[in-house]
Amino acid sequence: MDYVYVGTIVGTHGIRGEVKVRSNSDFKAERFRKNNTLYVRRQGEMVEIVIDSHRTHKDFDLITFNHLTNINDVLDYVNCDLYIHKDQLRKLAADEYYYHELVGLTVCDEDGIKIGVVADVTEYPQGAMLVVDKPDGGQALIPFVSAFVKSVDLEKRLITITPIEGLL
Repeated sequence: MDYVYVGTIVGTHGIRGEVKVRSNSDFKAERFRKNNTLYVRRQGEMVEIVIDSHRTHKDFDLITFNHLTNINDVLDYVNCDLYIHKDQLRKLAADEYYYHELVGLTVCDEDGIKIGVVADVTEYPQGAMLVVDKPDGGQALIPFVSAFVKSVDLEKRLITITPIEGLL
């Protein structure tokens, strides 16, 4: 797939064409910048949209796009997923990763014992957390900081961590 998921339009906000987005983007300010191009999966097709405005409200990103200024014009976009094209991704430093690159990687401790698989990366005020599906059906939240995450190997699809008591 040539597109990377960045969020979902979950509703409208007001009557002037603004929509609420539950974002899963690494760089929200960049993704929703005025005149930036995003893609909406709508009725099975990828439809290009251009951002007119962006602001945050509570836990949502609020955007307007394609010069649509009426609630009736944006209702069809509610519950549609937003994407960027992979060509829009900027190069990161050697020790930085896009969230979509981490999802699906196996998580092991330093002894090579499998802890689980990364199901999601979630932003909290304290920082990013790896949501790891464990083999027993449970989940673990692991802070994505160097104190816990010792290495990330995208080629081997492996994250090595140093767990502390109570983390898992």
